[in-house]
Amino acid sequence: MWSKEETKAWRISFWNGFKRYCARRKIYRKWVLTGVKIKSTQLKFYADERKALVLFQIDHKNDLHRYAVYECFQAYRKLMAADCGEDLKWEEDYQGIGNRSVSAIYFELIGVNMYEQEDAEKIYAFFVEKMPLLEEAYWEYRDLINERLKGE
Repeated sequence: MWSKEETKAWRISFWNGFKRYCARRKIYRKWVLTGVKIKSTQLKFYADERKALVLFQIDHKNDLHRYAVYECFQAYRKLMAADCGEDLKWEEDYQGIGNRSVSAIYFELIGVNMYEQEDAEKIYAFFVEKMPLLEEAYWEYRDLINERLKGE
């Protein structure tokens, strides 16, 4: 078991490795991530000792509002599947990140561990492949989702 300091140092090293991975492949871009203009929603990279995720995370503290945002996304589920592929997963109450439930629309790579050096390249490649798909969906449906949310 690692100490808190060792875990923090490894996480920093992992994310710095992702920056180097992108630089080596000449991927010079600013990921949308927290710049999402849909209330309580972030695009997110996530990795732990069992999996890696690229996701829309809807995490409003009020569950009713969180469900309302998730339902707005649901209205575009078939279109997003056509754009992103059938491996895009949808969970209204996702428990895989932290201690509280969020709604998640995500890609998942299972069987990888961010604390294992040999898995890092697989995780980075997964991030680079899947995040542009969710970013495209974001740009495509952002205004429509925000309009639906105003009507509620």
